[in-house]
Amino acid sequence: MSFLRIPSWLLLGLACLLWFAALGFVALWPQHPTGARQLRWKDANGQPLASAPTSCGRDTRFPLLAQQNRVWVPCLAAPDLPGGGIALLQPSRGEARLLAPLPEQLSLERVEGLLPGTGGLVGLVYRASTRTSSPGGVVDVLVATVMNEDGWQVPPERLPGGAGSRLLGLGWSGHRLEVALAPARGEDTRAEAADAVLVRVGDAELPLTITREEMCLYLPDCIVRAAYRAAQAGWRFLLEDGGALREVKESGASVMEGQSLQVLAGLDLRVAGRLRPASIPPTHRLEPDGSILPSEPPPSGLRPLPSPSVAEGSRLVPLSRSRPEQGPGVIHEWEDQHWHTASGSDGSLRVGEGARPLATVALLDGPCTHLSSGFLVPLRRGLTLLTPEGCHVGLTGSGQRTDPLNLLEHLERSRVPHAVPALLWILLGLPLLLLPAGLLRWPRESERRLLVSALLACCYLLSTLPLISWLLPLLS
Repeated sequence: MSFLRIPSWLLLGLACLLWFAALGFVALWPQHPTGARQLRWKDANGQPLASAPTSCGRDTRFPLLAQQNRVWVPCLAAPDLPGGGIALLQPSRGEARLLAPLPEQLSLERVEGLLPGTGGLVGLVYRASTRTSSPGGVVDVLVATVMNEDGWQVPPERLPGGAGSRLLGLGWSGHRLEVALAPARGEDTRAEAADAVLVRVGDAELPLTITREEMCLYLPDCIVRAAYRAAQAGWRFLLEDGGALREVKESGASVMEGQSLQVLAGLDLRVAGRLRPASIPPTHRLEPDGSILPSEPPPSGLRPLPSPSVAEGSRLVPLSRSRPEQGPGVIHEWEDQHWHTASGSDGSLRVGEGARPLATVALLDGPCTHLSSGFLVPLRRGLTLLTPEGCHVGLTGSGQRTDPLNLLEHLERSRVPHAVPALLWILLGLPLLLLPAGLLRWPRESERRLLVSALLACCYLLSTLPLISWLLPLLS
């Protein structure tokens, strides 16, 4: 049987070459652009959801807030989520979870204020529509709540002041959220001439009312426009006083006056948990110490889009997001970072930093075709480009993909029957066939054992070659 030795070694060699080529292809696969990842949605009890709520991220002033490795996304009231809610997206865990849904009688219509605190807390004030027995049947009220990744730390509660109350600002007193609002009463439906009510959320001993006369020092044309809590200095109020801007302490003492009202019209109040609509670029910003500084003018040739914020301690750091008036994609800017994301003509996601050319980092398929216009936010490790529905890709500080799909995940996403078992056979079939005969040393004669191994290798080759030609289009 010695004349069979050369063909036997040839068959074994070919089978081994094919097997090592398959292993090498798997090892190099992460360098190939793959589809975006998708978060698994769960309800507040940890049960899987069929899909993401349709209204998440639709609030134009607060589409999302990035806090360490967590992303908070408000979900407005919608038919599939009647009361609305808050979603917690955690790309590092591959999970998106709804906090306990908001009560339908206090359904989320619009986020008014959102302010991070210490220990992962987030304070939220939103405007809700609630039904009444009075004519008209529906009025809007302000609702406050405190949450962290475990759920509601203070359940949603209706704030005093009645319909039409205005949120003046948010602040933290240790781990307790305080809210300043201007209540609307009687004919003052816009709360123009209202007192200021300070509410500590979840504490029945506050509210504390600070009268308009105390704040305005009996000036007849004074209107309280905003409030913020200065560190270790209590509340401050920004007043419109006959064409000028005045700042007043909680005690009623005046701190600053004479600023133009044009400053107030363009003032960014992130320090008070309030954002301006993306379509109105701020001209000035309020700092935690009370100083008002000019904001950088928005870049020319860009159309502002709803933008995310990043929590730094108890501050909101703005991230600019805009669309070029000419050219594709979205521009993302914050501090010294400048990124451009766009979709290629071949259905790919392309990313570039600064003046660098755009590089392909992922394929846009399935429900993730609009990821290129998503939100690019810095998390604890690198950057994440994501949509409120849960599509996301992780990027390094230089724009390289950090979380490509492996081959098994890629084939699972293709939803082609038997694709994953076929790949597993290509990778594991040869050792599964050869190892038992080698370990048992059967047959005992070496030449016959070589012949059996060759026949098994031939079976592997004949079964694998058609599978490879079938799988290659799925991997391209």
